[in-house]
Amino acid sequence: MNLKSFYFFILSFLSLFVLGEKAFASETTIIDISKVESDTFYTNLNGNWTFFEQALLMPNEVNGRKGTTVSIPSSFLNQTGDVNTFGTYTTTIKIPERYIGQSLAIYIPYEYSAYTLFVNNIELLSNGTVGTNSITHQAEMAPKAGYFMPDSTEVQLTLQLSSFAHIRGGFENPIYIGEVAALSRTVSIDLMINLFLIGAIFIISLFMLLLAFYSRGTTIFIFALFTALIAIRSLFAVPFYYTILFPFISWETGTQLEYILTTATSMFYVMLLWKWHEQEFSKKVMYFLVVIHLSLIIIISFTQPVFFQDLFFKVFTLTIPTFFYLLYVVYRSIRRNNYIAKVNAIGTFLIFFAFFNDYAIGNNWYDGVEIMLPAIGLYIMIHVVVLSRDFAHSIRKIHQQNEHLSVLNKSNEQLATQLQKEMKQKDNFLANTSHELRNPLHGIINITQSILQNAKAPLNNEFMEDLKLQLTIARHMARTLDDLLDITRLKEHRIQLNKKAVNLQATVVGVVDMLNVLIEQKNVRIDVHIANDFPNVAADSNRLIQILFNLLHNAIKYTHEGSITIEAETKDDIAHIHVKDTGIGIQPELLPVIFSPYEQGDSSMTSIGGGLGLGLNICQQLVHMQNGTISVSSIVGQGSIFTFTLPLADDTLQEETNLTLTPTMDAKYLTTADNSFLSHTPMQSSSTTEGFLVNKPKILIVDDDAVNLKILVNVLSKENYEMTTVTSGHEALYQLKKEKWDLVISDVMMPNMSGYELTHAIREHYALSELPIILLTARSNVEDIYAGFVAGANDYVTKPVEALELRARVHALTALQASIRDRLGVEAAWLQAQLRPHFILNTINAIISLSEIDFQKMLTLLDQFSYYLQSSFQLKNVHQTIPISSELELLKSYLYIEQTRFEDRLHIVWDADDLEDSVMIPPLVLQTLVENAINHGILEKVSGGTVTIRIHSKELGTEISIIDDGVGMSEGQVQSLFNISPSEQRGIGLLNTEQRLQRLYGKGLSITSKLNEGTTVSFTLPN
Repeated sequence: MNLKSFYFFILSFLSLFVLGEKAFASETTIIDISKVESDTFYTNLNGNWTFFEQALLMPNEVNGRKGTTVSIPSSFLNQTGDVNTFGTYTTTIKIPERYIGQSLAIYIPYEYSAYTLFVNNIELLSNGTVGTNSITHQAEMAPKAGYFMPDSTEVQLTLQLSSFAHIRGGFENPIYIGEVAALSRTVSIDLMINLFLIGAIFIISLFMLLLAFYSRGTTIFIFALFTALIAIRSLFAVPFYYTILFPFISWETGTQLEYILTTATSMFYVMLLWKWHEQEFSKKVMYFLVVIHLSLIIIISFTQPVFFQDLFFKVFTLTIPTFFYLLYVVYRSIRRNNYIAKVNAIGTFLIFFAFFNDYAIGNNWYDGVEIMLPAIGLYIMIHVVVLSRDFAHSIRKIHQQNEHLSVLNKSNEQLATQLQKEMKQKDNFLANTSHELRNPLHGIINITQSILQNAKAPLNNEFMEDLKLQLTIARHMARTLDDLLDITRLKEHRIQLNKKAVNLQATVVGVVDMLNVLIEQKNVRIDVHIANDFPNVAADSNRLIQILFNLLHNAIKYTHEGSITIEAETKDDIAHIHVKDTGIGIQPELLPVIFSPYEQGDSSMTSIGGGLGLGLNICQQLVHMQNGTISVSSIVGQGSIFTFTLPLADDTLQEETNLTLTPTMDAKYLTTADNSFLSHTPMQSSSTTEGFLVNKPKILIVDDDAVNLKILVNVLSKENYEMTTVTSGHEALYQLKKEKWDLVISDVMMPNMSGYELTHAIREHYALSELPIILLTARSNVEDIYAGFVAGANDYVTKPVEALELRARVHALTALQASIRDRLGVEAAWLQAQLRPHFILNTINAIISLSEIDFQKMLTLLDQFSYYLQSSFQLKNVHQTIPISSELELLKSYLYIEQTRFEDRLHIVWDADDLEDSVMIPPLVLQTLVENAINHGILEKVSGGTVTIRIHSKELGTEISIIDDGVGMSEGQVQSLFNISPSEQRGIGLLNTEQRLQRLYGKGLSITSKLNEGTTVSFTLPN
């Protein structure tokens, strides 16, 4: 090779390297398709074309001109370096000879440019307007097909293109040539396949929308929108079927819709994945991606394609990290056994594979088939299959549940029928039982009334009160039986009303008189604010009494103090009667059911008054039968207002002649001969009227029912007891602070504070042996009895109480208390009798020693010692209390002896007020405390110390303190002073003193001490 040939080779290589596919040609390029062997002639025209940049040439102008050979399909950007330009492409194709004179077709699916195609010298196809600038250029994007008949085997094709409004432009996409039938068939098949997929996806979306609407499912709704957007977007994407279906939509609008729908589809897919994988998909990431999509949609809506297309593809670079994040989310979800995640994993791979495939084809990286729409359709179908399976499973489960419910319904119908039968039997039983009980009960009432009214000899007051109490109880029971009968009659509509013109004011006053007995033990006042001239009401007088009785009885039961007021007013010929109370009120949730039968607001231990829960229901039905209404309003803690209405009487009704309660009415309702209001003071009873017995046991009886209190007092009145009654636990605690008691008898079921709560409160201050408690209750379950003993009760008696049993139990506990009291007194006397021999011996030795040293001092010591011995053996020491002056004299004698013995080691300081003899103190208390201070405090120190005796009168009593500066005690020693085990040997002085003070005053010794500093022992003698 010579040097000239070498240079030519180098220049040729460099030109190929620099120019790439470009080659300058002065001759027309040729695409030879004459050798295509196929039954159906249809092929693309990819190959070398001659390109004339920035020149719009006609077919007759291209021959002989110098152009550039380019490989088609290719873009303006690759050929010129600029996407916004124009030019002409030309080539000659050689076709098979057999098609000369036959119809052939050229098909251009789409180009991103405006173009005009010439076959030989004839214009065959055009799309938009080809121009040399953005003003003269007008783009369109629609599939085009043209037909021609070649007259030779060579056909010249000339294609003018311009692009000024798109990020892509040039001869970018293939064009096709073939037989007319083959081309039509191919295009039609592609169109039908794509429209079928689009229609199927759209129908699925409509089905999902309906399912979401009726099931209220958010995930299904998002899935439906996602599938609908995919279907609609496919119409606006390649190959732009919207131009066929909606030819009136311009290219710019169609492009905007394409990008908006693409962005919206991507956004809903992100939201859908988040709903499917909420635990794994970060909500912040989801919000971030949604904001990006929404921002992009807004920008696309208001900008030109050149701008938003460039921005779209820049933002779309987020697809890659999003793809890997979604893979991570799906992977985590699969680890959690989320079966949807497996479907999404397949779908995600399908969609991204199809995306990159179609992207590569769109950029002409290789020639293939676009699969995005089929891939998405397959993904959606997989989800539809999964949802259908889940839906079928749910339907099957619901069907099974319906069958189960059907069986249960049949069973419930049978149970309902059986229950109705049993309810009927129960009503009949209650009615029959009530009838059977009424006869002997009215016999008791009539006999008692007869004795009260027709006794030949005068009855003493106590016996009269007992008979009245019996009559009250019997009438109360009769009213309960009448309620049971009335509820049955009301159900069977067997109550007949005898309506008359009734004087409301007189009727109300009469009912109030009946109920006075129930407020004897309560600080409650009943006021009637109805004028004497109030118009008559049209009512059955007996049933009106029953209504008023039930409402007032209810008000009394739930009002502990305050007032109950009955008012009446007229509005539009209707009487409105209000029963107001200042009681505990009714809980809001109970108001809707307060008039239901057998309904009680509280059935717990602290329920009030008991009862069957029939009264208000009977009231409601009786009011309705008399053309009235009844309602209630209430505020918890403030009270309730029951209001019922009755029509006013007109002239046609006969006026009620008897305006007071008849004996027949009295027999049916609770009455009392005593109609006065009693003050709220404890009721006291004693078995004797003469004198006061010092050792008479004091019993405190607690019950919220005044009738029960009278019964208990009556049962125990023959015994030698002093009894006081109260109606609540709080009153009982107040009485316990005021006085000393030997026994408490309490009902368990009381309002506000139950008997269990009262027992627990008492046990915080009194031990089992210090104050016995008997609980009374109608509940005899083992659990109730156990609860009573756990609370601290000594005994438990079930109702109805047998008088003999109650007397025996009360006697046993009061006798035990007496024996404990006596034992403490004997211990005190025994304590004083235990004059230690060494104390007597030491005192005698001191007397002998003084006889030789100080005879006068010896005489004084001998005199004090004599007084001390004499006082120690006096019988008054067995009494519960003695005057404090006697105790102080004994103490002074003891201290004189001890000071004489120990001289400078023992110092006594007196800090005492002048006290009257009315101040009483248990015997030997002061000496015991002072002796303990000296022997165990002062004398334990070699140097001795000082004992201070401080006695001061206060408003509530006399405070006494014994203070020493001896060795003191640790905190543990102080706490163990009164905790003595049976096997422990210890003196009884301090313990006996503590127990006697607790027994007498309810409060014992208060001891404070510090090691090596001293001890202070204090107690109070109440006034």
